[in-house]
Amino acid sequence: MKKEENNHYQKLGQSMKFALLFIVTVCLFLNATAQNYKKIFYKDQTIENADVKVIISDAVATPAGIKFKIRVINKTNDYIIFKPSESSFKIAGEQSNPVEKELIIRPNNDNFKVIDLKGKQYMVPSNYEFKLDGIYKVSFNSPGIAVADFKLPPSQNDFKAGGFTVILDKFKKETDKTDARFIAEYTGDKIGIVEVNKVGVKMPDGKEYANYNDKKPIVFLKGNKDDFTLAWKEMPKTSGDMQKADMLIIWRDAFKEGRSEKIAVQILNIIFDQELTNEKGK
Repeated sequence: MKKEENNHYQKLGQSMKFALLFIVTVCLFLNATAQNYKKIFYKDQTIENADVKVIISDAVATPAGIKFKIRVINKTNDYIIFKPSESSFKIAGEQSNPVEKELIIRPNNDNFKVIDLKGKQYMVPSNYEFKLDGIYKVSFNSPGIAVADFKLPPSQNDFKAGGFTVILDKFKKETDKTDARFIAEYTGDKIGIVEVNKVGVKMPDGKEYANYNDKKPIVFLKGNKDDFTLAWKEMPKTSGDMQKADMLIIWRDAFKEGRSEKIAVQILNIIFDQELTNEKGK
């Protein structure tokens, strides 16, 4: 009985040795193969669900690291936010996270970012896995934050609007033109947005005029800071001289907060393009 057990353990030990030797051989082969390439190419990949379409293209590996371009197409009427740091690579059994900042995609629009993972250890001529995580859908259909009108020239330079702290950085009032630059910081626990195109001004005669700076909405994550400029020019003389008159900035629904809804994680298999690598990578 003991002899049979010894034989069993000997065979098991030999199997483990062969398995270990095989793994080492494969790793050495891949390493040696990689050393013959100056650049390794991978095939483009596309994945899609009801909310977004994601295209990964121009994926390459060099001694500096591995990188690709990721384009996110927003198929919804909401905003999409992609936080790359929540995604991960799995290359040759090693898991790593990118460090790029968030990407914001406007409703029914698209945007892209280059993901760049530094390190020569990632130059492996084989398939690898990319776990696409950190994609959120944000709706701003809620009512705007009530904000008091802001007087120019000001009696004070700052105000609060929900999770926003807003400071008047500088302004210039002339007869035919007025500009006011504000800096906003968001410290709330939701997602903030400033829709600059909604802001207007009321003149002493009671008439209101739209801001002609129609900058696209600015989306804020917690801790983000950004600036925006409001401007008016060539108003009717009946409404007063902008250089002398008190002007009231009307914020309307420019400041809003929305909650995010996480989109399900998806796994992409990034496929080694051996034909292209042999053609262009040596």
